Amino acid sequence: MASKKDLTEAQSFSRRRLLTAFTSGASGTKELEPAKPLRTVVAGLALSALVVVGGAFYGLVSPGLPDEWEHNRLVLATDTGGRFVSADGTLFPVLNTASARLLIPADDFSIVTTKAALLADLPVGPSLGIVGAPDQLPGSGELIGTGWTACLGEDASTVLTISADPVAASAGSAVVVSTSAGLSVVAGGRHYPLPTDHADAVLRALGLGDAPRLSVDGRWVNLFRTGTALSPMIVPDAGQPLAGTTLPAGQVVHVAGSPPEQRFLLNADGTLASISPLAYQLYLLGTGAQLGTAVEVGATELAEFTNAGYPAGAADWPEQALDVQQGTACALLATIDGSPATVLAAAEGGEDATARAVPVTSDGAVWMDPGAGSVVRAGTGEQAATVLYLIDSTGTAFPVQDDPETLHRLGYQEEDVADVPAPWLQLLPVGPGLSTAAAGTPVAAGSAGTAAGEG
Repeated sequence: MASKKDLTEAQSFSRRRLLTAFTSGASGTKELEPAKPLRTVVAGLALSALVVVGGAFYGLVSPGLPDEWEHNRLVLATDTGGRFVSADGTLFPVLNTASARLLIPADDFSIVTTKAALLADLPVGPSLGIVGAPDQLPGSGELIGTGWTACLGEDASTVLTISADPVAASAGSAVVVSTSAGLSVVAGGRHYPLPTDHADAVLRALGLGDAPRLSVDGRWVNLFRTGTALSPMIVPDAGQPLAGTTLPAGQVVHVAGSPPEQRFLLNADGTLASISPLAYQLYLLGTGAQLGTAVEVGATELAEFTNAGYPAGAADWPEQALDVQQGTACALLATIDGSPATVLAAAEGGEDATARAVPVTSDGAVWMDPGAGSVVRAGTGEQAATVLYLIDSTGTAFPVQDDPETLHRLGYQEEDVADVPAPWLQLLPVGPGLSTAAAGTPVAAGSAGTAAGEG
């Protein structure tokens, strides 16, 4: 066994040998040069760049969820069609686009597209939305708020057309229509009821004795404002003597030398009221049958009479005899003096106005320009209350919660809203109401099938 001294000498020898190798180099070989440190740095930078570029490329071909996806976002899974609204990191399947937009404040609305695999591990809440709400909303540039036409079809049917190319309004013509309520004359912007016992005589007096009587839906007639009934004109206190003249009250006079159709009615209070040619024809069926036709008088004979300040007969009666409407009779929603109004119109060339659009309801009762729609506030004019409606490309009218935020959530501004008389909405099928509260209601099982996003 080696002694302690032997071990100490052996260790000293090994240290001297190692020191000699470091200081004298390798025996019989070339001295090794130290590596350049910059080469390692460059290689590291290149490798880092490859990692960054590779990560960016992977992000492009396989994007993940962006920042702030967790709240008030419409999340779409592009590979499965899943549709969700996010709230506090939870995904809620939503039935349709309208419901999704109603759930998200207008200023926060944003769409996130991703793959279904990236959503697989996220918490999912119950399905939300309004059953039957629209899945496609018309853009603000596709809204049509005027120029609607409702044309008479066969078998008393009515065809509503919402198109940017409406038929032209007619002037001075009329149609005679028959509904369950009786006969009416439609002229201008009104429908005038006819008396049941003098209808034929009145029609002859109006120049409509040969006009066909069109059987129509009462809803079509209601599109026009109700006018004063066209009936034989009866003058109160007719036949009573008047001071300052030998003519009785109720007499119609014509001043010598004046235009032939310029006539006046002597009222019982001693005033003179102008009477239009049409009102004069109705006068002849009433008081005129007793007192006769207009009496020719000199201007001096009427010098002491004052003007009544109002015409004889109803103020809303047409002034002249009417021509029979030619072609397909239509109601036209027009804008007159800045306000909506319905006037009588005819399909151009006698053709059906529906040729300008396509049918969007199964019964063919509603036609629209493809992709068009409307946002309207119905109940203007003679209507006291108003209701906001969204009309989508299927011709369905959806009542909308009428406040600015709800309107903005659906993607519209107040200037997109058109005023429409309420009777026009009676021609459209009505869908469910659209409101923020209804959109946030969980969908009952089985009420609408499978919600978007559920498998």
